[in-house]
Parts: sequence; structure tokens; C-alpha cells
Amino acid sequence: MKTRAVRSFSVLTMTVLSIGCVPAGGDSAEDAGENLQRERNAFLALETGPLPEAQTRWSERTWRVNAGSVQHGDLAYAVQTDKSDDVVRFELRDSDRDRSPNDAPSVRRAELSGSLYGDKRRLANALPLWGAMSFRHHAWTDPDAMRQHTGGVYGQIHMGSQFGGSPALAFRRTRDGLFRITTRGQHDTGGTVRYEAPLSFDESHDLVYRLVLHPVRGSLAVWLDGKQIINTKNISIGHESAQSYWNLGLYFSGGIDGRVIAEYANHRYPSPAALAQRAARPEPWPR
Repeated sequence: MKTRAVRSFSVLTMTVLSIGCVPAGGDSAEDAGENLQRERNAFLALETGPLPEAQTRWSERTWRVNAGSVQHGDLAYAVQTDKSDDVVRFELRDSDRDRSPNDAPSVRRAELSGSLYGDKRRLANALPLWGAMSFRHHAWTDPDAMRQHTGGVYGQIHMGSQFGGSPALAFRRTRDGLFRITTRGQHDTGGTVRYEAPLSFDESHDLVYRLVLHPVRGSLAVWLDGKQIINTKNISIGHESAQSYWNLGLYFSGGIDGRVIAEYANHRYPSPAALAQRAARPEPWPR
């Protein structure tokens, strides 16, 4: 199922920066700029607390905010939600401020993290976990320049600090814009590509996954738009320390060119609650 993500929003009062825009689809630069401005006006900046424990509420849970907006008030575009709080929107620009305070200068990051300061709860090993999200990845404003970078992550189950490195599970876009799903584990330190194929930008897609984190007996099943694309068992995903947690948003370790934007809705944080019905019948994008 692929549906055009069209939605009506009320125009809200907010302060935004005026920036240059790359025209797309034959629009003039002026028209493209007006369209982007109208879209931004439909979202509100998520309210965050003071450093270093910036947190916010969305999708029925508390998140840690990893984005430049935590330090810089004029980067409110980094993490926003629509008026109904159904959709969260992330935006990155090519600025060394578009990152978490602890990131290297080359990193571009705008994420909501399930790892909260002082909260030691993590995703359990050896237990089936179901997660889901609808997403819309906006077309890159400069795809040719993006091919010179390394691609990026649009959602990841982070390994935790003890094992570190690439995530246990990641939903990615390659430098060529292909949709890629990777896993990594204690006995698969280099990681493995489980799926890679073209996937349209600027349309909504629905993704459901069933994951078992385990250094030896892990498993992963993924459904994209109602079709199963991965079903693998007895693989190494995660680490015996069981420090994994889910991050949602944008992470580009090798930098970007232009702007990168993604929206998410119908989100389900990884939990034992089964989502088999949704895997067969994807949820539509909110109206």
C-alpha cells in the first residue's frame, strides 16, 4: 500500500527562519519557498526542558530530544509536531549546529530517543518485540550532492554504550536513496544488510516489525505496506548486556547537503504487544 500523504492543517503562529529553497517539480524557487513555509507553519516546535535533560511527550511516551534545537532556539524546525499531535516532523540542514551537543561536528541529527537520563529500563533480550510506524521521507533537495555522503538512518534500535557502534536494527536511506534495513549483533560486529530496494519519497508508507534481540538466537520479520520483506531467524542482533533502545528521527553520521525532512505517525514503540493485524492491514496516514 502506497498512499499520497496529503493532509490539511490549520495555520499556526510560530517564528520560522526564511531560507533559500531548491525548486522541485517545475515550481519556481518562489513557489517552492512558499510551499515549504506553508508546510512549516502547520507544525509546532516540541517543547523541551533545559540541558542536559531535554525531554518531551509524543505518541503516549516521554522522549529525550537529540537535536540542535536543544541548544539553539532558532533551530525549532528540527523536531516539531502537528496541531493534533498525530504527526512528528524532523528536519536537518547542513549546519554544524544541526546535531546533538555531544555529536561530532560532521554529524547531523534530529531524533527522539527512548533512552532517558536516569531511567535504566531497556528493551529486553529473548522476548518478541513488535514495533510500527507510518512514515513519509521527503525527497532530498540535492540528491546529487547527497551521493557524495554515506546515507543516513531514519530509525534505529541503538546498541547502548557498552557495545556501541552501528545499531542492532536500522531503517536507512543509502547515499543513492534506496531503502535499506540492517542488523548488527555481538557475533555480527560488521553488521548485515537484510533488505535493500527502491522506495518512493514523498509518499506515506507503513512499516511493522517483529524483533527478538539476542546475541545468538535473534530474529527479525518486517512488513512494508502490508507485504512481508524480511523473515530471518537464529541471527545475532544486539548484545548480551541488553542495553538497547529505540530512536526515531534522522541521523546522518557523514553529513548532508541541502535539507533532509521526514514525518512519522501511527507510531508504536517496541513492546510485546502483537501487531500482526496491522502487518496485514497497514494503517492509513492521519487525515
